[in-house]
Amino acid sequence: MLTSLATILQELQRAEAAKLGKENIQHAPTIGAMYEGLTRELLDRAIPPALDVRVVSGFVEGHDGQLGPQTDAMVVTGEGKPVPFTNDFVWPIQNVLAVFEVKKNLYGADLDDAFQKLRTINQIFIAYAQSAKPRFDLNPAFHAFARLTGRYPKSPAQVSQLSEEWQAFYHLLVMEQVGPIRVILGYEGYVDEAGLRQGFADYLEQNNTARGFGLGSYPNLVICRKNSLLKMNGQPYISALEKGWWIALVSNHENPIRILLELIWTRLSIQFQKYIPMDDTLQLERLAPFFLTRVVAVEPAIAWELQHHELDKKELAAIPSAQWAPREVDVDESVILMQVARKGELDVRSRGFRTYAEEEGFDPDAAIAKLVADGLLAWVDEHHVRPMTQAGLITAFMPSGQTIATGDDELAAMWMMEQLEPRAKKSKKDSS
Repeated sequence: MLTSLATILQELQRAEAAKLGKENIQHAPTIGAMYEGLTRELLDRAIPPALDVRVVSGFVEGHDGQLGPQTDAMVVTGEGKPVPFTNDFVWPIQNVLAVFEVKKNLYGADLDDAFQKLRTINQIFIAYAQSAKPRFDLNPAFHAFARLTGRYPKSPAQVSQLSEEWQAFYHLLVMEQVGPIRVILGYEGYVDEAGLRQGFADYLEQNNTARGFGLGSYPNLVICRKNSLLKMNGQPYISALEKGWWIALVSNHENPIRILLELIWTRLSIQFQKYIPMDDTLQLERLAPFFLTRVVAVEPAIAWELQHHELDKKELAAIPSAQWAPREVDVDESVILMQVARKGELDVRSRGFRTYAEEEGFDPDAAIAKLVADGLLAWVDEHHVRPMTQAGLITAFMPSGQTIATGDDELAAMWMMEQLEPRAKKSKKDSS
């Protein structure tokens, strides 16, 4: 459903934007209003109608009554206050799910304007969270942290026992989960993926010593034409740490509407505790590394160190697309996974586990480390592992002789149907 809808919305966006480009209007505010209205129309069509969600324009309101900058589009829930004699609203920050800055032409000055506005809105949310101390279901942030680090703490109290660096990762992921999604959307501007990457890199370089330009201030998504920059914050996209480095930003040159829907629908499913079926294809987005980051000590505190992963047009074009597939496991790994699934977690010091490994002739520590590295298990503490996902693990024995394991039931169902379809067709042909 998601990919099909994204394709429809992308075609609608292209067609309507082309019509706007032919309008003989020179008044800049009116031109901006047209593109903002088109964006709100697209967002209206992107939201499941059964949910208590609206798309409006106006101002976010902080817990202290402070208003943010005028916002081109907001995805909101609950109730807001109309601004008299306008179509705008003032909406409390705690009920704002996503905010959009829309630009007809996205280049340096417009990028700065949008970045600054969205950063201000993020600061208003942080002030609300620190003052009102609202309660959130942080399970999605715990899951994102596990996918990033291979560790799945049981509680915030257990997080406080981790290193200062890993606590920084966790707290960033929490704010990324609970704060509003922040999107910059440019209809024209940087002409290709390489140009958008370079423009954003130049902007960060110009402001790398300024206060308020930490990783948390970056938008979740920057769209320009058919290209996009995405923050890998676990909602839902993330990558695992590699030698201490996290691929925090990536780029894409396919359909940015698909990525936008992934972000919005993930947030809606968390907000309303509703299952929203998203995956309708095994084709994965092609994500090119853009900025890597790690936490470093800068006395008397810590800071985010960024490393620009430079790729030219030829290198970007050479990055292949990929299809999702579950992890194939061997007999020993499948036994470990079934033990973890049955008990909820496994004590790797267990005499039974160690005896089994010795009898079967495999290294138990290496086997566990591989399953953690491949995203099937995560460490709860120094001695216990658990499934990476809240839903647990799916293990299947395929007619091909493969044993597969995954924590993603939607993708697993599609993959198995795809694998079994040729076999079913052959069986039908043989019987006829």
